[in-house]
Amino acid sequence: MIIEIFRTVSIWVIVLPFLAGVINYRNLNRDSKWMFYLVVAGLAPQILTSIINRSTPALNISYNLYTPVEFVLMYAIFFNKYSNGINRKIVRVSAFCYWPIAVFLFWQKGITTVFVNELVCINSVFYMIWILLFLKEQFNAHDILIGKGNPFSWYLLAILIYAPCSIIAFALYHYIREKENGALSNLWVIQSVCNILMYLLLMMGLFIRKQKMV
Repeated sequence: MIIEIFRTVSIWVIVLPFLAGVINYRNLNRDSKWMFYLVVAGLAPQILTSIINRSTPALNISYNLYTPVEFVLMYAIFFNKYSNGINRKIVRVSAFCYWPIAVFLFWQKGITTVFVNELVCINSVFYMIWILLFLKEQFNAHDILIGKGNPFSWYLLAILIYAPCSIIAFALYHYIREKENGALSNLWVIQSVCNILMYLLLMMGLFIRKQKMV
């Protein structure tokens, strides 16, 4: 019962940052517009999950297409945040390496027959690398970008909460669904909580009125 409640909330909570982005769209800076587009892209698979509630080709396609779209939009947000040339190269190389991996996984597993959970894990691993590189730079930076008035700070915190949990949860995705292990199923409660927190933090960032152009 609790698992189902958290699951339902984690699906529909995406509506909140969507509405925040719609209401505040004229005030959004570059980062926030990319994040709003990411939320819009996530609406279809989230709503389909609530309606279908089982693995189907339509649901598999929606999530499998969303995963690389999410990666592109996240890269658009992060790529210009680094002053260190080495860090910029690492981010660019990671983006370059991502596509052969994605193509291989889709070629091996198909885009309709199964949800490619491995690609979600890879996304999250790259996000964590980008975040750690950014935080390392900020530790010694004179121009601090992190602050409650900067929407990017809210997005950074949102992904920092979500990505580590998603690596574990989606690595075990098919195993948990097949085995229906009670202890492991509780992992989805944690994943749902992280998902809810992520979208609430995205909403906070999208609701900021006076956004500097960065």
